[in-house]
Amino acid sequence: MDAPDSQQHTLGDPAAGKLLGKVASPEGDEATSEQFTFWVSEDVLVEKTQIVRALSPYSQGCISFHAVVDEVYRRSRRRGVLEEADRFGGDAGATLPLDSQGLTYAAARILRAEPPVLAPPREESLVYLSGAAEARVAYGVEEMGQPLPIGLLKNGGSAFAGPAYIDLDYLLGANGAHLNVTGVAGAATKSSFLMSVLYSLLQHCRERQRRAPSAPDNPAIVPIVLNVKGYDLLWLDHPNRRYDAQTAGPIWRDLGIEHPTAFADARFLAPEQAAARAAVPVGRPVERYSWSLGEVIAGGLFPYLFGDEDREDENFLGLLQDVEAVLTFERQEGSTYERALQREAPDTFQKLLEWIDGQIHLPEGERRLSNHHPGTWRKFYRRLRRVVQEGEGLLVRHGTQGRPLDLTAAATRPPTVVDLQSVRDAALQRFVVAAIFAQVSAARTGTNAVPNLAYVIVLDELNRWAPRGSSDPITRLIERVVAEMRSQGVILFGAQQQASQVSPRVIENAAIRALGRTGALELSQPLWGFLGPGARRRVQNLQPNEKLVYQVNFREPMQVQVPFPAWAMRRDEAVIAAAGGRFDDLEEWER
Repeated sequence: MDAPDSQQHTLGDPAAGKLLGKVASPEGDEATSEQFTFWVSEDVLVEKTQIVRALSPYSQGCISFHAVVDEVYRRSRRRGVLEEADRFGGDAGATLPLDSQGLTYAAARILRAEPPVLAPPREESLVYLSGAAEARVAYGVEEMGQPLPIGLLKNGGSAFAGPAYIDLDYLLGANGAHLNVTGVAGAATKSSFLMSVLYSLLQHCRERQRRAPSAPDNPAIVPIVLNVKGYDLLWLDHPNRRYDAQTAGPIWRDLGIEHPTAFADARFLAPEQAAARAAVPVGRPVERYSWSLGEVIAGGLFPYLFGDEDREDENFLGLLQDVEAVLTFERQEGSTYERALQREAPDTFQKLLEWIDGQIHLPEGERRLSNHHPGTWRKFYRRLRRVVQEGEGLLVRHGTQGRPLDLTAAATRPPTVVDLQSVRDAALQRFVVAAIFAQVSAARTGTNAVPNLAYVIVLDELNRWAPRGSSDPITRLIERVVAEMRSQGVILFGAQQQASQVSPRVIENAAIRALGRTGALELSQPLWGFLGPGARRRVQNLQPNEKLVYQVNFREPMQVQVPFPAWAMRRDEAVIAAAGGRFDDLEEWER
């Protein structure tokens, strides 16, 4: 995200309540229950994104139509450009004693009517500029179960109509769940937005706990952030050197956060190096994580080691399932379920490879699983050997003890950042993602699940983990989580450059969607059909610190300015603390 400029924001628009113009409904611009047009007084400036209110007299009483300006137009009284030019004799430098007497008018999309009616405003209804109070009504803030401020609601080019809110009941599972962000690389600042919402959510949970420590309905969240690009998200616990409290601080205060800070006490993990029993170098101290064969089997993760193209081979899939059955011990006693590696089974990945190689060379009648063709056995061996070789370190090849991720918790805690960038193999990256989703799903469905606790998983590049048209086990796992696990408290904060490349089930189950700057080709896809032409034009020209945010019960999206992060979003932004002060220069810190 770009650094904040020095221009002070205008939260309380001094022009709020000003009369702008009157509704007009001529042929071709008829008012409907969804939109209307109004002409503007000559001394008034009307801007796109402004929130307005039309007061319309009906026999039942006066009805207020809250709306957002979709586009502003200027029309002269001439019938064509030729008449415009002829008026000046074709001389642009000429001046005339009389003005052209043109007209400004605006098209507005209706957000809400008070009282609720499905009817249009009447012509000549007065139209006023709205402020923060009217904006809250327009987007139903007072009716939200748990409103969460995520930025400032745009009210024209430089003014705002108070904070922009989303409803936690639509984010954390009561009425819907999940947040999804789309936008082009670099200009859309998707990760910045997700972390900003996460920060506000953490502050909300902590404030609720502080005010009423024993309240049974206090929400709690356990954030799990997956670092999938570079090592950018491994510096969230450091202050942002580009954060200016003088310019960015007032916006945070308007959101109810007096002094934003870095994500203190965040936990960071990276995959283990082969034969080193230490994490791969990522530029800072981190914990390591890895899995032995026994831990993979105990977690039910063995199928996730293999890609979709392998599982599409029915013979391969059959052998995979049979091998897993040979390796797995399962026991159910009442509500207690136990899963572990069979005692007589190979107990390391290396021994498993040797066992499979031995099965290949045994005579047909002596194989443990004799109903599979030798060619299928050889293919299975090649695939597993490649996975073990590529993932050595992440997968403990010769030992029986790894350090599998343990991400469960019983109360709100700072984010845990799991590095995936250092996992070079794409299939193994998907394995780690599957392991995380499987673990939190199990934690939320077990007998010891903590009430009102939600695991919030932040995952960029969703098209890599749940691509459109895929039916592999990881895609199906993520689809099941977003479709069925919201009531159990597993929440996905997802992002991608093109939502059309992600499983439709994943996108459609996101109750809150945000768009950064997005290209016309992506916006032409059917999944964006709920956006009107004006909203699509706005999305293509959004600034990096702006998002168009849509909640499923909104009639029109909000245009939101996102606060500048007080935490580092990449390595060169980090301020590194030292014993005697701080190092502003990373090279100095490393020395």
